[in-house]
Amino acid sequence: MKLIPRALVLSLSLTILSNCGSPPASSNQAGSNRSTNRNTNAAASNSSPANANIQTNQSSTGAIEVTSAPPGARVLLISNDESGAGEPETKGLTPTTITGVQPGKYTVHLERSGYKFFQKEITVKAGSTEKVNGVLKKQ
Repeated sequence: MKLIPRALVLSLSLTILSNCGSPPASSNQAGSNRSTNRNTNAAASNSSPANANIQTNQSSTGAIEVTSAPPGARVLLISNDESGAGEPETKGLTPTTITGVQPGKYTVHLERSGYKFFQKEITVKAGSTEKVNGVLKKQ
């Protein structure tokens, strides 16, 4: 997610720089400035809401950074709420970072063939990253 805003800013910078050059020979100076200003203002106004939405989404959700020894364990995320445990959701293999997690209580379950499973209960908070490091023991 961090690459999108940087790419957007770079793209906008290049657009602004390319529009700030000499006006085309067939246009007059005043008309060229108006269109450049209009394009710059449109680009700036388009980037602000996008950045605001990204910042809002990042601060209203959390993340879980999951590692294991040995690496390559399957990660399952289980939501724990007042009504009980939810359905396990596969989230890839370790090491991984699960982003966009709604605040609340979860169980992180790690499993790998030939090893005993590992579970840890965590509480995800908005705007923060919880870290889980599972040490898997051979069966």
